[in-house]
Amino acid sequence: MLLAIRDRTRGWIAYLIVALLVVPFALFGLYNYVGNGGGERTVATVDGEEITSTQLDEAFQARQSELREVLGDRFDSRLFDSDQIRREALDQLIDRQLLLNHAEATGIQVSDADVATYIRSREFFESDGAFSVDRYRDVLQQNRLTPDRYEAQVRQDLTTNLLRRVVESSAYTSDWELDRLIALQQQRREIGWVSVDADAYQNAVELTENELEAWYADNAERFRRPARVKLRYLSLDPEALAEEMTVSEEEIQAAYDERLASPEASGERTVRHILVQVPRDADDTEVAEAREAIESARARIKGGEPFEAVAEAVSDDTGSARRGGDLGRVARDDLAPAFAEAAWSLDPQELSDPVRTDFGFHLIEVTNAPGSDQPSLAALEDELRQEVALDKAERAVFERGNQLETLAFENPDTLAPAAEALGVDISQSDWIPQGGTESGIGSEPAVLDAAFSDALLEDRENSDLIELNDETYVVLRVDQYEDERVPPLSDVRDEAREAFRNERALTLAKAQAESLAGDLRSGSDPVSAANGVRGAEGHAPRLASRNNRDLPGGVRERAFRLYLGDSNERAVGVASASGGWAAVVLTDIEAGDPDAADAEQREQLRSTINDLDSRDGFRSVLAALRADADVEIREDSL
Repeated sequence: MLLAIRDRTRGWIAYLIVALLVVPFALFGLYNYVGNGGGERTVATVDGEEITSTQLDEAFQARQSELREVLGDRFDSRLFDSDQIRREALDQLIDRQLLLNHAEATGIQVSDADVATYIRSREFFESDGAFSVDRYRDVLQQNRLTPDRYEAQVRQDLTTNLLRRVVESSAYTSDWELDRLIALQQQRREIGWVSVDADAYQNAVELTENELEAWYADNAERFRRPARVKLRYLSLDPEALAEEMTVSEEEIQAAYDERLASPEASGERTVRHILVQVPRDADDTEVAEAREAIESARARIKGGEPFEAVAEAVSDDTGSARRGGDLGRVARDDLAPAFAEAAWSLDPQELSDPVRTDFGFHLIEVTNAPGSDQPSLAALEDELRQEVALDKAERAVFERGNQLETLAFENPDTLAPAAEALGVDISQSDWIPQGGTESGIGSEPAVLDAAFSDALLEDRENSDLIELNDETYVVLRVDQYEDERVPPLSDVRDEAREAFRNERALTLAKAQAESLAGDLRSGSDPVSAANGVRGAEGHAPRLASRNNRDLPGGVRERAFRLYLGDSNERAVGVASASGGWAAVVLTDIEAGDPDAADAEQREQLRSTINDLDSRDGFRSVLAALRADADVEIREDSL
């Protein structure tokens, strides 16, 4: 063992995430040394070095964990094809082996001192703030590792990272290159265009039955239907069960007293809100749409609709929307600055104007504030009754959920005994495609995972108890199943005819755009060229930057790819545009000024370019190594 530091441990950790033991590049480092149940297969070889099925399984699980960590609550297994993730994991294992082989061939080595320094720096090997040999041994033993094997693995990980750093550090952007890029970034172009709307050509399209049949034969895959199921299920929903709960006057009084007992001196306010989300990188169109949606919600409330009803219908904050937008008591420091500023400027029951935060647009209403008059018990009685009933229902759902789980397990072929015992009706879903539905039970990832599992599809058993995001519990079983298929034309005739007609209309619009491009080349201006042409609208030339959102994206991108030579007064092209095509004309180029960027902006841009170049360089090295290596992937073993 490389390390000979004497330090007695005063206790050792009970668990360790294996991934923490290796450096960032090697996410899959310890699989070589973790015991397995045998039956390994070779899934790939790299110049004779084997990659085993155990290594691939570990890498696959690590890749999934990485995606879950990065995406958090947004991770949805439906969006990630398992075969694709598995293939990505195998590619990373192959790349890793290519680097190790290259390091060995070129004599690149990591010293014993480097390995020891790295291991000593790991906090999970420390006791009382210092590295402990005893703890080091204990941690490795818990993970079924020997020091020699772990240190060999660390050496490999440091070697691959050293290779990466050597390649990436070679990236350099000169001042001339930087000036050139800044000039291109800040360049403006004089762009005009004639848009041609494909919808204007719909009536000009004539389709015969024979043409439709021939077109469908060539395009049938576009209409492939995914596998789908119909489900029968039992649901325990707190909101539905709340209607059955009996609430006494004593319970309402206790709830009222508890609300009044909240310390007013805390500076807290009771707030409710409606959120229309806007991504931080949203473009002007998305922001305008969100603003329009929040203004519409405000108009509904001002028009007399209850705040809670509008919140349930509109708010993107699903957690509070279910409670009519109620956030409960909040302190000013708990909120985004703009939200807090608005909330603390309102009087109780006053509705704010739209407020913009990093999350989107909010409507805010303060229902109770320090120093304001406390509502009477009579004024809050209905609200408190609902709160108490929902609280009791949530506790009842938890208790009944245990009973439902037991009965569904004991009677795997039917839901009837559980339905009868719990007094719950068996629900029937419509067809649910494997990709899910926009709403309802088919929109729940956990439901989809269960519905398309072997246990439910092949064995036709009841599912386990599934807890949904809104604290609802369900048990389900497959009622009907259809495999994925390409439907006959008779099943999708109207849909196919519409798609074929749209395609033909786009073809006609493109032909018209190409004809208009000829007019522009001949010297016509866009507005004149569009006169009298079906579906055409001319737009006079104007100066625009690469990021100008006033121009359609396709038009802007095409214009910045056109070349305007010294002898040309104009350059013309055709571009796909939203809902049709466009003829684009470039009449002038205004060069950007590299001196317009200050020193800080230049260095930030230089750093960004270096990062991009270094990554491209590393990918090129890996591609070259793979091209020269003998890599065999055994598809039948994957």
